[in-house]
Amino acid sequence: MKVLTISSKGQIAIPKEIRDFLHIKEGDRLVYKIDRGRIVLEPVVSVPRSQSYFWTPEVQEKVKNADENFKTGNFKTYKVDKFIKELKA
Repeated sequence: MKVLTISSKGQIAIPKEIRDFLHIKEGDRLVYKIDRGRIVLEPVVSVPRSQSYFWTPEVQEKVKNADENFKTGNFKTYKVDKFIKELKA
């Protein structure tokens, strides 16, 4: 385990090897939490507001189900004209 020193402003420098491993750079944002007496830092991935719906639990569950259905062959294939007819029916 390596030791970091807290500056007079309460700051620490994250070593380059850790920044490289986590693919974080200057200006990136991190979230933190205290877990059993430890400080845990995690990089924050920004998502445009227009795409945030995709990351809701409901949509993620639907994506997971769709992936499982695809992997097990539980889906139909259509020609475009037949698909449109079925949609209109």
